[in-house]
Amino acid sequence: MYPSDDARQLGMLLRISRRIDIVGDVSVTVDDPAELLAWASMLPSPQVIAWRGLESDKRYAQVSAAHHRSPIHGMATAVLMCDGHRTFWDKLMDGGEIEPGTERPLGVEDLAMAWEQTPLEPPTR
Repeated sequence: MYPSDDARQLGMLLRISRRIDIVGDVSVTVDDPAELLAWASMLPSPQVIAWRGLESDKRYAQVSAAHHRSPIHGMATAVLMCDGHRTFWDKLMDGGEIEPGTERPLGVEDLAMAWEQTPLEPPTR
């Protein structure tokens, strides 16, 4: 997936800036479970949830944390769309499922365990 023109422009601005402070919330989408686990490992005291969209029925795993030091002063959130990573999702749900419009609290250890148990395979879309 190629970034939009706006995302490319922001990326260039971030690379040429000597120092950056983001005051406000930051949300990113990640492409695979390893990236989500990396965010969970780097954020202070992250909250991890799995949730399904009410209308779309899509599956997501999300890591969020309040961040109060440079470069981010606000809530940082990383989200993985799990419909393209069903094996990871199934391991994360421990063989169960959640209903559309609901969420399940998890921990970083749940992400790590699901990632360890997921065979490496290209994502489906």
